[in-house]
Amino acid sequence: MVLPLHREFFLAAAVTSLVFIAVTTLSIASTLGAVLAPIPLLYYYSRLGRMQGLLVFLVSLIVMMLALKVMNLYVSVMHVVLLGALGPVLSEVLRKNLSIERTVIYSVAALAVMGLCVLFYYSLVEDAAPWHLIEIAIAGMVQANIEAYARLGTSPEQLDLIRSNAGQIAGVLTRLVPSFFLAGMSFFVWVNILIGKLLFVRKGMWYPDFGNLSNWKIPDKVIWLVIAAGALLFIPVTTIRIVSINVLIILLFAYMMQGLSIVNFFFEKKNLPWFLKTVAYILIFVQQLLLVLIIGLGLIDVWVNFRKLDKVK
Repeated sequence: MVLPLHREFFLAAAVTSLVFIAVTTLSIASTLGAVLAPIPLLYYYSRLGRMQGLLVFLVSLIVMMLALKVMNLYVSVMHVVLLGALGPVLSEVLRKNLSIERTVIYSVAALAVMGLCVLFYYSLVEDAAPWHLIEIAIAGMVQANIEAYARLGTSPEQLDLIRSNAGQIAGVLTRLVPSFFLAGMSFFVWVNILIGKLLFVRKGMWYPDFGNLSNWKIPDKVIWLVIAAGALLFIPVTTIRIVSINVLIILLFAYMMQGLSIVNFFFEKKNLPWFLKTVAYILIFVQQLLLVLIIGLGLIDVWVNFRKLDKVK
């Protein structure tokens, strides 16, 4: 039995293909495209159904690979597959109408499983240990950053210092891959949930009600995990330190999200226009000091209770 295609199928395939091509070919649009890559699939998978949604995904990947071949570009497309896969995964999780925490955790878990499958596939193809492949990839990223610093006019002394410590930097980053991956994927999923809500509501489609996320808060007792992870850093055992710093990074990411919720709470309280909110969030993520302050805001909220949530009805 042939499945009749919805009239929006070809539009869906075209839009998704363009996003995938932008992610792989346009340096300026690649970052924005990466963030938005799951959105077309999230929308059309939910609108057209599972079978046609997956077919849109497959057709878009084929169109992207054909376009890369025509342009004589040979780049890895597996990251696009993983980015795009969040669309169907998130659609399936959203249908369960879970809490925001479980929605993020289940989606990240699904992406982590797919990422591990890809990693083990390359491990078999290259006949190398998975961790060794990660080390090679990170070493390449460090080298690419050094070359970028050189193009930006960084002083020769600073470049020499970075080059002499490149191996150590790559080693440290490799040990932090678990926490960086989980934190990065969690933020990626969170952003797509928020963007998806704007799109679905505008189109009059059902979307889970997560409540007012400006009131989102981590249970106060979690602060003891932060204290414990910080204390374990002083134990002179390498394995314990590696585990504790990974745990600490994940926890600090969670408190960063709480800090952002606090900021958004006051933005809404002051009825700040959306464009000013956008500028403010861009500044927060561009200026590292502001990001550190946001994390601190989330941490001390345990004691200060900036939003007076116990009084919110």
